[in-house]
Amino acid sequence: MILNGVVALYSWALRRHTADTRRRPSVPTRLLAIGDIHLGRTSGRLPSNLDPARLGPAAALRLAVQTAVTRNVDAVLLAGDVADDTRDFFHALGVLTEVLQPLTEREIPVLAVAGNHDHDVLPKLAELLPNVHLLGAGGVWEVYDLDGLPDPVRVLGWSFPAIHHSGNPIQDLNPLPDGSPVIGLLHADLDAAQSRYAPVSRRELTAAGTMRWLLGHWHQPSLVADDTQPGYLGSLVGLDPTETGIHGPWLVQINGPQISLEHLPLAPLRWESLEVAVDDLEDPAADLASTVAAAVLAFAAGDQVDLGQAMAVGVRVRLVGRTVDFAALEEGCRRLNGDELPLSQGDQVVFLDRVTNAAVPAHDLQDLARQDDPPGLLARELLALQSGAADDLVHEAGQDVQRVDRQGNFQLLAGTTLDDSALRRQILHEGYQVLDLLLAAREVPRGSA
Repeated sequence: MILNGVVALYSWALRRHTADTRRRPSVPTRLLAIGDIHLGRTSGRLPSNLDPARLGPAAALRLAVQTAVTRNVDAVLLAGDVADDTRDFFHALGVLTEVLQPLTEREIPVLAVAGNHDHDVLPKLAELLPNVHLLGAGGVWEVYDLDGLPDPVRVLGWSFPAIHHSGNPIQDLNPLPDGSPVIGLLHADLDAAQSRYAPVSRRELTAAGTMRWLLGHWHQPSLVADDTQPGYLGSLVGLDPTETGIHGPWLVQINGPQISLEHLPLAPLRWESLEVAVDDLEDPAADLASTVAAAVLAFAAGDQVDLGQAMAVGVRVRLVGRTVDFAALEEGCRRLNGDELPLSQGDQVVFLDRVTNAAVPAHDLQDLARQDDPPGLLARELLALQSGAADDLVHEAGQDVQRVDRQGNFQLLAGTTLDDSALRRQILHEGYQVLDLLLAAREVPRGSA
């Protein structure tokens, strides 16, 4: 009888231990979330010594999948625009068939929603890829249950039914049933009511009852790891020099009611911007190249920015400050922008993408404006532009630009018209060059050759 009591007590303790273990899982549920991939698109202007195939979207996806396997994730989420265009169907199919194979072998599901770029491509791809599940086909909300995990979770998704969708998808979302926490996966335009790309508001998303919203569409990441607000995952790799900073997948960990996010800097290509002061350049024509190169290399070697696993880093430089020779600085920019400029070799190549001149001439405009000669008249206009006045000049310049835009040869560039702020900056820039020329001509004696 004593033996029976010991066995019963042991069985009860074992059941209690098992129940406690289930209530307190030691391993959280892990998801790897990936934003816009755009298979088929190249990543900006690269020097000829760099191989675009090793730095572009396909290479970035390969690194992400390797990380998914290494981190032992439970699912991979794709937030739309997996392919760049309908014409990229076969390219995307080839890449996905090869790159996703390790996930298929390990039965790690890939859950995806279609974006505006791949609204007609991704559904066809999903039919041919056994491990890819398209959520919300045809613009109808759908929930996918990730069961059998330490912390079960549901993924809610909606896909673009066409290239444009002016309606708000959230207005068609029914109240979420009670149960496992929900992760929302959506390709949409956040807080842009007039958008043609599934406009949604932050307030509506927050009120929908999900644990977190992971968004695609905008390429600059906006998620904050320790915040619960909806945000963009960003592009998997920077597709344009303006897509600066960290790019890569996000590791999402769910442990009961807690969720944590970590942005993994896995993009093989990194874009950065850097301001370089030119105030101390006594001879811009001779010193600009070495000054810019030194600043870029110091930036890449410094500890202010974590460049992650980037194999190549492209830096766009903006010159600032005051210059003694504006014309020479402009010519220096033109020369630098006309060359391929890899600045370092080895495991991580650093190259100069572009140099733009935002410096101003070291002239006393107030003093020049007191004079009645052509430089004085121009100085008064430049002062007005700097102060935010001279709206009539900006408006007239805008009309001239619009007339040029409407000419047949320029109609393919529709949508590139500068706004008033950009027009003002451009007029100031051109005005500084003209002022330098006028002052140089004034200093040359008449009759000189």
